[in-house]
Amino acid sequence: MMKKIIALTLCLLMIVPVFASCSNADDDDKGAYISMYLTDPVYNFDPARAYGNEAALKVISLMFDNLFVLDENGKVKKSLAKSYKIYEDDEINEYKMIIEIKETAWSDGTTLLAQDVVDAWRRILNVTNSFDAAVLLYDIKNAKLAKEGVVSIDDVGISAINDTEIEIYFTGKIDYDQFLLKLTSYALAPIRETIVYQPENVYDWAKKPTIFAASGPFKLREVSYEEGAEKLVLERNSYYFRDTEKDALDKSVTPYRLIVDYSKSAEEIMQMYTNGELFYVGNIPLSVRGAWAEEAEITDALSTHSYVINENTIVRYYDEDEFSTLSTLNETEKELVEGVDGEKIFANASVRKALSLAIDREAIADKVVFAKAATGLVPNGVFDSSSRKETFRENSSKDLVATSANLSEAKSLLTTAGVDASKFMFTISVAAYDDVHMEIAKAVKEAWTELGFHVEILAIDVITNTHIDTVTGSAIDGVRDDIFAERYDSGKFEVAAIDFTALSVDAFSVLAPFAYGYTGGAAIKENSPDFNIPSHISGYNSAEYNAKIDAAYAELDAEARATILHQAEEILMNDMPIIPIVFNMNAALTSKELKGEKVSYYGTPIFTKLKLKNYEDYIPADAQ
Repeated sequence: MMKKIIALTLCLLMIVPVFASCSNADDDDKGAYISMYLTDPVYNFDPARAYGNEAALKVISLMFDNLFVLDENGKVKKSLAKSYKIYEDDEINEYKMIIEIKETAWSDGTTLLAQDVVDAWRRILNVTNSFDAAVLLYDIKNAKLAKEGVVSIDDVGISAINDTEIEIYFTGKIDYDQFLLKLTSYALAPIRETIVYQPENVYDWAKKPTIFAASGPFKLREVSYEEGAEKLVLERNSYYFRDTEKDALDKSVTPYRLIVDYSKSAEEIMQMYTNGELFYVGNIPLSVRGAWAEEAEITDALSTHSYVINENTIVRYYDEDEFSTLSTLNETEKELVEGVDGEKIFANASVRKALSLAIDREAIADKVVFAKAATGLVPNGVFDSSSRKETFRENSSKDLVATSANLSEAKSLLTTAGVDASKFMFTISVAAYDDVHMEIAKAVKEAWTELGFHVEILAIDVITNTHIDTVTGSAIDGVRDDIFAERYDSGKFEVAAIDFTALSVDAFSVLAPFAYGYTGGAAIKENSPDFNIPSHISGYNSAEYNAKIDAAYAELDAEARATILHQAEEILMNDMPIIPIVFNMNAALTSKELKGEKVSYYGTPIFTKLKLKNYEDYIPADAQ
């Protein structure tokens, strides 16, 4: 009997290494490494600042989750939210919602809490911060007043009543469906206050993978902007809706890494896709779009490429010597000079309308390929009510912007306004790293030059970050600052080219930021204990427009509200503080080797269940 026991023990000891070997092999096989060209480089991964360049949203949406999301059909779905309940008490005029969140964790293993949602929303509503997304939260009690500096942020009706429940009080009865639509905006994604407000992180928390944590399916593993080695690597957030003690590594997120090589040319990118070395192209390079237009899957991007006109800028009188140097200015010389010899001609609506009339939007859309000539500011796909059954653009009674140029009418407007275009020169600020924006700028420059103005393009590139880490005392390495975005946010531009991206599918959130009291800009104190509310960054402030937005804000009837918003857009397009150029479109190429990819209604990729056929064949030799 003893011999049998010894023999059995020896057999078991021999078998254990086999199982251990299998276990180690499973641990080594973490999943697919998928090479793709997701989009152009992104320099700031702050979800609340992802709405000036629609490309940034495609990356940020993979790293930050929301309470609610919009699926591909435009329906609100719970994501971080587990459930929600609405409570109404007409007798005491109390209206609130309690949202319970699911159990999940940040990419560093820290439990995601209800307080993280509250912190994100309070950051947006903080009187000293500038975020257009503030308007998304104005249904909440005292939210608008806090943004104006009238009450404390502590008076806003949002709080975490425990680790998993958020209590939201409203000013009165609201359209709860519209509120949930607003909550699908990535701008409202939770943040970790302990990370964002650390002294050493305050400028750069959303730029470097070693600093910030992700709440979504992927985290930022690596980003490099070094010439010749530019890359982005997103890695599975192994804590995302996963019990680390019980669940497999890929329970919630199938692929292990998404690898983007930014160092390749347009031709190299497309050749690698053809050769089966790239499996997804989320941003087809401009120079090759025509050749791939028929194969691409095209959807609306809920974004309008637009030109913001700074009404406060002094448009300089033409000086031949000064004008000849504009395109060669370095970064330190690009500050707009105050007190220069000129006039504020952009404050005249007739001048702004003339600039708009000179643009051939159809021709520009043809050049961009994946775009449509803009007929208004609110982009295609934005809802007219609380569902996609009726879109705002489809229900617009007329085109508010001409799609072809009318140079003679534009010149007539200038003459009526008493403006001689040949006397003035100005610049168009453009993000140099965006080929599409640059191409559009060339066309607009040509149109405005034909109108008589002297126009130059300021192609503003990123620069190496020079901030000092307060802990180490040394410069923060590997970070780039998007100077175009920083200059735009501070109003340092004459004309600026941006992707005006819808904050949500609610048209109110698109139009309201142009109204006084709804801009989301930081209120300031100037020798006074009271805060001053800023107007729109363009300087636009119309009493008629403000009244329309106030009316839409107060209106509970969805149909009546939609009518008011259409009237507001018509006023805005008559005053033209922002000139819509084209409605952006998403165009993607997906390899037959990939399965499980989805696209949200916002046009952002959903790669949570992305699968690559025979993925083992593509794991890099140096994989770690």
